[in-house]
Amino acid sequence: MAASDTSQPSVEWKNWQTVGSATLSWGFWTIYDSMLATPDGRYESLGGPLSLSITYRRDIDGEDLLEATGDQWEHLGYEPSAIDSWLKALDGVFPDVVKGDQLIYTLNAGKGTFYFRSKDEDLRQVGAISDPGMANAFAAIWLSPKTSYPKHRLALIGQK
Repeated sequence: MAASDTSQPSVEWKNWQTVGSATLSWGFWTIYDSMLATPDGRYESLGGPLSLSITYRRDIDGEDLLEATGDQWEHLGYEPSAIDSWLKALDGVFPDVVKGDQLIYTLNAGKGTFYFRSKDEDLRQVGAISDPGMANAFAAIWLSPKTSYPKHRLALIGQK
């Protein structure tokens, strides 16, 4: 499940190598830039270890991020009961973001961790996932072959 934690984050992933990067646009709007990194710069599997960094190019409410997460899980075919449980666990984890803010998700050994850096603050941990199914499902939004944005996925995993 997700939980808020403001302790000093472990940031070994900051030294990982970039696998790929992509910019997500929707219509005329650029939503965010994203980058996938792993310890050796190669994407092996959805299970990690990996870090996904998202730098927002526009303002988005945290509730809208949560809703979009649920929409993507529905698209990927996860069970509605699992989605409901996961969304409840993530409630309050996603902050409102403004242009330039960064959300980082790390996945390793079936556990996920969320970090946030606003353009005016230091990096801080904002949540964690201990359920391996949920941890992998969050990364699947970008990395599953069934993602809503297959070209974005290919760029992230270095197969552009």
